[in-house]
Amino acid sequence: MLIHGSIKRLLLLLIVFAAILSADSLKIRVASTEVVEGNNLQVKLIAEGKDIKFPDIKDIGGFPTEGNSVSTKMESSYINGKFSSKNLKTLRFDFFPELDVTIQAFTVSIGGKNYKTKPIDIRVIKPSAVTARSVDGYTMTMKSSKKKLYVGEPFVVTVNFFEPRSSRVSKVEYTPPKFKDFFSQALGGEKLKRNANGTIHQLEYLLSAKKQGKFTIMPPKARVGIRSISGADRDPWGFFSNDVKWYSVRAKSLPITVKPLPADTDLVGVFKVESSVDKNSIKPNNPVTYTIKITGEGSLEDIEDPKFDLPNVTVYSDDAKSESKVMGDKVISSYEKKYVFISDSDFTIPSLFFKSFNYKSKNSNTLKTEAKKIVVDSTGIQVPAQITKVSKPIIHNIRAKKTEDKNISILEDVDYYKGIYNKERIGFPLWSLLVSFLVGVLMTLLSIRLMRYFIDNKQKIRLHHYKTKEALKILYPHTNHSSKIEVMVRKLYEVENGNKSVIIDKDELARMIAEIKG
Repeated sequence: MLIHGSIKRLLLLLIVFAAILSADSLKIRVASTEVVEGNNLQVKLIAEGKDIKFPDIKDIGGFPTEGNSVSTKMESSYINGKFSSKNLKTLRFDFFPELDVTIQAFTVSIGGKNYKTKPIDIRVIKPSAVTARSVDGYTMTMKSSKKKLYVGEPFVVTVNFFEPRSSRVSKVEYTPPKFKDFFSQALGGEKLKRNANGTIHQLEYLLSAKKQGKFTIMPPKARVGIRSISGADRDPWGFFSNDVKWYSVRAKSLPITVKPLPADTDLVGVFKVESSVDKNSIKPNNPVTYTIKITGEGSLEDIEDPKFDLPNVTVYSDDAKSESKVMGDKVISSYEKKYVFISDSDFTIPSLFFKSFNYKSKNSNTLKTEAKKIVVDSTGIQVPAQITKVSKPIIHNIRAKKTEDKNISILEDVDYYKGIYNKERIGFPLWSLLVSFLVGVLMTLLSIRLMRYFIDNKQKIRLHHYKTKEALKILYPHTNHSSKIEVMVRKLYEVENGNKSVIIDKDELARMIAEIKG
């Protein structure tokens, strides 16, 4: 009976335990229903049960959430002979309301069933004089030069952090704005503007939207460490202590509306395109430099580099130079890229076309460059004649020919071959043959000695190995002096442009440069 009683109690305990685990519940908690404008409000969703699935909460009433995190824990207890356990899962996040807002109802799945929270009204209070003094007058603002614009249209976001004249700041930890869905670039460094009230620390960012839609730029924030100067904080030596109090300062978020562009647009703004070559006529395999420039109002940070693929023409290029600067309420940009073309026959650098959208006039147009005809002039280039070995019978036939043409080759020069023919008949003195033999023996012995010397001293020889860019600067001016140098220059350009399949013999490169340097 005692055993049966124990089994019953165990079964009852298991039933109670299962019932407790199945007691699903959902709660929502907020730190307060009132919040000072510029401050954060923390929200918690606490679910109890199995297989809990929270929704993806990105914003509250249009104000983006931050710091979203999920934690899980199990709470167990045994009180008065009763065992209880809770499986808890909590979703936490912050948001910064700037106007009165309602936290919407959230649906959470627990054990396959849906549970809903109740909406909560949040009231936003304007900062009072007392609240302003709590951060000792430190403020932060963010403004945009435009709030409605087109995809790719540039605009400037300016962040101002004000530090009062009576500043006792020990340290500032700055977190820049979040420019999700935008191309962004910092314009220079921090600018300081001082007046009778204090100092404004200013930062500017150049932005352009990646896609159409309505977006919110999350604001910058700063933690300001202010050193206390109260008498109680002084040490016995009269110096201030290191007691620092931290305050949070935050700007307002920026709503931005981005409108779509017409199809197939390359440039957004008001631009002009120019192209030029350094010469229109070259010798075979000599380089011609082609330059393209785009200037005007708008952003050129994300422009794609033009590509050329011409038959029997080798093309090299350097990195494009792109700059942007703010002049008043305008963004002025420039883009420049150089190409080098090498060929042994005439070729034409084709026109380039850019479809441009003018966000001022809201009109589209096509900008184009002129085609450049390059003439490869081979006149004055001596092409080696193909020389065929001539036998003696042919020599006698040439000897018999008579010509008065003065512009003839050596093979057709009868007088030249007369000399050779006579020398062959006369022959050489015996002593000259003996001298030639002795000179040959001496040269052979000398060559053997030199070879042994270089082999023995091989470890002492150290070739200087050059980097790709350094080698290109040295070899490029000598491209036309040697076919080997030209081949090496082409390989170096391939490596510089990221072609990993090209292998360069560093020793050969070093020897080639050594010969040039003399």
